[in-house]
Amino acid sequence: MVSIFTAPLATPAQLSTSPSQLAGIPEALEQKLRLVACRLIQAAGILMELPQPTISTAIILLQRYYLTTPLTTSPLLPTSLASLYLSSKLTEHPQKPRDLINIFKYLLSPASPLHPPHLRKPTREPPEPSEEGGEKEAGKVKKKETNRNEYYVSEGDYTALRSLLLSTEARILRALGFNTTVNLPYTLAFNYLQSLGVLTHNSPPQPDPAATGSPSNPRQHQKLVSTTFAYLTDLLASPSQVYLTHHPHELAVAGIYLAARDHGVKLPERWWEVWDVERETLGFLVVVMRGGTYLGNSKLWIIEEGGFEEGIDGGTGEVVPVGAESVLREMERLRAL
Repeated sequence: MVSIFTAPLATPAQLSTSPSQLAGIPEALEQKLRLVACRLIQAAGILMELPQPTISTAIILLQRYYLTTPLTTSPLLPTSLASLYLSSKLTEHPQKPRDLINIFKYLLSPASPLHPPHLRKPTREPPEPSEEGGEKEAGKVKKKETNRNEYYVSEGDYTALRSLLLSTEARILRALGFNTTVNLPYTLAFNYLQSLGVLTHNSPPQPDPAATGSPSNPRQHQKLVSTTFAYLTDLLASPSQVYLTHHPHELAVAGIYLAARDHGVKLPERWWEVWDVERETLGFLVVVMRGGTYLGNSKLWIIEEGGFEEGIDGGTGEVVPVGAESVLREMERLRAL
């Protein structure tokens, strides 16, 4: 029986007619901004040493929220910040608002690895005294320099951002009807792998026990688990938003299927039926997992304010400004095309 506290699955109609698209945001732009939100939350969670379930919960809460609220009325940055703040409390890893604000400020500064290198302004070193008593030639460009003023948060800015954080958190809770239960597939995937007997030394050995695909190889066990978890984590940024449309046990089975195929681990025939997953559902999820994000393998750079039309990095990546003003300007530009 499904718990009454479990969030209902989203329908394809909800995804195709999201509030953001009804408000005039093109589907491609909405997908791009959702991907940016996933990258920001993931990066912030890693810097704060939060466990992956906390990060994943924040991303799913944000995706659920934008099924009821358009990006035009709830900008991306405060929503991402509030989602991670709420998730940290729900998963018993509470974080201070000041720490979260400082982390997000750093991630959007030129000192961040997410900031496009070609848009950073090089700074020049001051002239140094020479041995003859004069000064060496100025104009030497520093290759690496971290200026803390680039991501400093004043007390006044912190007070305003903290107020915005708390109000956005309240809006998320109201929009979700205070149903913040998030069921993740990670534990299920690990339990399924144990049930399949591929994580124990008692599993039947392959003809060559030292082969890469042998279940009796302890290194293979670790790779199988980590690859399964990697697929499930990458799926959070998928434009299909399958975390909202499919049950956790279906996602876990799809992750195991791909991981086992990648490492040559042989599983029983039609093993997915044991956990009530249809072949068609498994096939769809495998295609989605293999498809990745809409950007493919290209690099994604993130800035707070700027122009979308100026954000092409010579074919090596795409720069996405996430500030509310930049998003509104991009909407007007796309409407004029």
